[in-house]
Amino acid sequence: MSNDKHTHTTSVEKTVRDDGTKCINQFEVVKNLGKGAFGKVKLVKNTKDGELYALKIMDKMVLKKKRQGMSNMLESVQKEIAIMKKIDHPNCVNMFEVIDDPNNNKLYIRLEYVEGGQCMEAQNGVDPLPLDVARNYFIDLVCGLEYLHFNQILHRDLKPENLLVTKDNTLKLADFGVSSPLDNEDGSDIMNKTAGTPAFMAPECCAPGAFHGKLADVWAAGISLYFMVHGKCPFISGNVIKLYEMIQNDPIVFDESLPPDLLDLLKGILEKDPSKRYTLADCKAHKWLEGGKKMPEVTNKGPISVTADEIASAFTLSDSVVLMVKINLKMKTKLAAARR
Repeated sequence: MSNDKHTHTTSVEKTVRDDGTKCINQFEVVKNLGKGAFGKVKLVKNTKDGELYALKIMDKMVLKKKRQGMSNMLESVQKEIAIMKKIDHPNCVNMFEVIDDPNNNKLYIRLEYVEGGQCMEAQNGVDPLPLDVARNYFIDLVCGLEYLHFNQILHRDLKPENLLVTKDNTLKLADFGVSSPLDNEDGSDIMNKTAGTPAFMAPECCAPGAFHGKLADVWAAGISLYFMVHGKCPFISGNVIKLYEMIQNDPIVFDESLPPDLLDLLKGILEKDPSKRYTLADCKAHKWLEGGKKMPEVTNKGPISVTADEIASAFTLSDSVVLMVKINLKMKTKLAAARR
């Protein structure tokens, strides 16, 4: 299944009105929504129909220079775009357009604007959510994650910061920057490389070796639920190595005043042994979710697939970026020859 609402625009026209309002094509910049290490996000309004969107703006040259593990951020963004082109679910943030001028270093991604922002402040020590709110959010989280897993996509960075809420309190999964389409020939979800935010990583991801990606996502969903009802992560440390050791070895402390059904769900999801951990099916059938919103069935229209060619062609590289890639490749070849 593909997202029919997605378009690819290959030209960019930036204008400034007499009143100082900036426009990118037909989109009027309303305000800044945020800024990160690799770009910024602006709220824009379509001057044709008044609809609001989030416009993610990135510099291809900067992305090419930044590293993320063994790859550069440009490759990660290519993968993110290729995945988002295929995603279409009420509990996942939708992408509508890639504005990609081959002669421009700027890359624009027009996304669904989720008015409520993060489901809660993403810092330890905040007030927990009301339990009925947390339950409905978790139902949406499970439904969105079930859709991704059905379509052989791992999110790999579930956390409150990446869980956005609409004005009608629907939770949506966002930020597919480290997501992975599963392409194992046997259809398995075995992974060898970790990704995501350390405090939300499963124990098996904190040590060398292979692990099941879907169960690691379930653990992160469980830590997100724990955060919602405790106002903090179960393990906190400024030292990543120490944090990994705590996740692997230390027991999780729960607020025993929480309802027994909720505690049972949390303890089942946050089982350190992945072979004993609750699956998404176990979560969906759990008694604590019975009092929440109605849970729709997973969409059986796929599964969708994301190919290597689709990732490679997610957007074009400007001539200057292509030149830099060629120079880097030539330098690597010369270095390899010198070592020999």
